[in-house]
Amino acid sequence: MTTAPAADARPSISRAELRGRATGVGVMAFFGLGWTACGVTDMPVTAGRAVFALGVAVTITFAVLGSRMSRRAADAPTSGEPTADRKKKAGLRFALVVVAEWVAIFVIARVLVATDHAEAIPAFVAAVVGVHFFPLARLFGVRVYHLTGAAICAAALAAAVLAPLTSTPALWTALPGFGSAAALYATSVSLLRTPPHGMGRDGDQ
Repeated sequence: MTTAPAADARPSISRAELRGRATGVGVMAFFGLGWTACGVTDMPVTAGRAVFALGVAVTITFAVLGSRMSRRAADAPTSGEPTADRKKKAGLRFALVVVAEWVAIFVIARVLVATDHAEAIPAFVAAVVGVHFFPLARLFGVRVYHLTGAAICAAALAAAVLAPLTSTPALWTALPGFGSAAALYATSVSLLRTPPHGMGRDGDQ
């Protein structure tokens, strides 16, 4: 007679990993709400308010779940924690990626305004945001960020193609807004999932 595996066996995940995931959930949800606000810009007022209220509810839910995950970190093992030097290097690389992202957004927005294409700003901003997830995927060892970046870039591309093609100005905000929000909320769901045993970070570098 074989013995069944322990029912309470849990995946091995470090304290730093849990805290990183919890932070990621909160950040994704916060910006997901921001992109939802962009998406409702050209909707009828009543419908827009209803959709935004739904976004608020979803964001609050993820914030609560992320907070719970963060509290669980106190009971997680500390083995495999990055060294202080590694944390410092990762922090510097993260800062460089974010600075590059905001500089690109500022420059692109100024160019679009100067060329009378301000309506395209949401799509191009979304493209920059999508691209910035690719270096973050490698930096944090989170493979799902590749999918996040690809999905946001796809939403931006769809707006850039369909808005002028169909002469529908609302698509400039709706597609990058709702597309980016959906990608970020889906990423929050992925981060809340416990990884398989022995896989704390996805492809840790």
